[in-house]
Amino acid sequence: MSSLKVITATAVILMSSSALADIRVADTHNGAWITVTENGQPAANASVSVANVPQQKQSYKTDEKGRVFIPLTLENSRSIKYKAKTESGRESSRFAFHSTNK
Repeated sequence: MSSLKVITATAVILMSSSALADIRVADTHNGAWITVTENGQPAANASVSVANVPQQKQSYKTDEKGRVFIPLTLENSRSIKYKAKTESGRESSRFAFHSTNK
């Protein structure tokens, strides 16, 4: 009976993770390239924002390849939280460390 619970829990995790959007972050000197995918495919027109940088309130849209550049002006290195919402309503967030020492 316990193996059935493990199999069921694993199936639920796999199905729920495949239904989510995924965010990848590439840090640059003056911002970050964000790539959003949904079910392994680029998520065009996904809305991407920065959640924990008060001076960054704008929302950005991904291109047909699921990419968008977000400019950042940081005084100190820090962890940034990115949030994405796809056209189908799936949401995801990810923290990424950005260094000012490049």
